[in-house]
Amino acid sequence: MRTTILAYAIAFMGLIMIGGGVWGLFLLVGTTVRPPFRYFAMAIGMISGGIAMGGLAQALRLLVRLVERI
Repeated sequence: MRTTILAYAIAFMGLIMIGGGVWGLFLLVGTTVRPPFRYFAMAIGMISGGIAMGGLAQALRLLVRLVERI
């Protein structure tokens, strides 16, 4: 049960990171002054980290399901 809750918590944090990265991209695109490319890279990195956290959560949920069947 604890592992399942941990998997959902990781997935939730991944969604928060994806949302933060998308929000950062919208803020960068909406500015009148052109920001440096490294700021865009940070926002894209946050989105990528959120996707990776979602994949980790799915792997943990799969592991829990496999262990329960044994």
